Amino acid sequence: MTALRTYSLLFLLGLCAAAGLQGCFTGVESTPPITAQDVKRSNATPSAEALYTSHILPLQPARWQAGKEFVVTDTARLHLVMTPPEVVSRLHPGDTLRFVGFAAIPAAAGEEDTGVILSTPSFDTICYRLAKPLEAVAEMEELQIPFTVELSLVEALGRLMEGGRYWITSSVWFDPAGGNITGRRLVGVTVDKVTVGNGNYPARVWFTDDKGVRSSVFMSVGEGARGLRNFESLFSLTDPRPRYRDITNDVWDAITRGQVKPMMTRRECRLALGNPREVLRGHYIERWNYDNGLSLIFDDDRLVRIGN
Repeated sequence: MTALRTYSLLFLLGLCAAAGLQGCFTGVESTPPITAQDVKRSNATPSAEALYTSHILPLQPARWQAGKEFVVTDTARLHLVMTPPEVVSRLHPGDTLRFVGFAAIPAAAGEEDTGVILSTPSFDTICYRLAKPLEAVAEMEELQIPFTVELSLVEALGRLMEGGRYWITSSVWFDPAGGNITGRRLVGVTVDKVTVGNGNYPARVWFTDDKGVRSSVFMSVGEGARGLRNFESLFSLTDPRPRYRDITNDVWDAITRGQVKPMMTRRECRLALGNPREVLRGHYIERWNYDNGLSLIFDDDRLVRIGN
């Protein structure tokens, strides 16, 4: 390391210590910050993982048949969107509702809304009101019933994934009781079953890893608001290890545990922690900032400081 680079790094670390790693690049940036969105836009070609579940989509309302099933996920708020309240109050999470049909419902100013009529396990009927006429509902590409999961999506995902071998890329795992645990990344898993998830993530994928640990992840199905935690963001179809033969086994073990340590390369840190929220570049040094407050500082492609 040259005298100039040594001085530059010491100057930066002094700024970091004084500012708690919050403003270390003020006055030394030579390029604009690079955000995670910039990185995402640079990878525009759909991957094999992105295409793997692309055929599993909600059925258009015009194609719904009587008996189509929806599983209740949240009864505490279901009464906000369903009537009559005395019937809704008797429902429990996990109960299955069956589609009966659509019905025109009088609305204000002489217009008509659409009621989605569903039957309960006790054979009562409840109604979810849409502020749209019947003809508009018939043209919709997708209709989500709040606080429920469309069971056909979960079943289709189960047929695709159960018994399959994948490599998990997320360390956010859940134990059988639903508690969050820190798992390992980029390790082989076998999917045991797929069950109904929750209102945010319709599917829960259960798996066993290569050490016999059984856990699960919650997964999105389809696009839109529920498509943020999809197959592509959770799994790889191929073992990533052979692509990184130059990474030593001890560093790879740290990567699978989501850990970084001094002298790891930027590529190794990205594998361990994912893409940073932003990248700040100086003349010889680079700082990565993550959403959880973690900051990594690199010099000559080597991690030299870890801060919060």
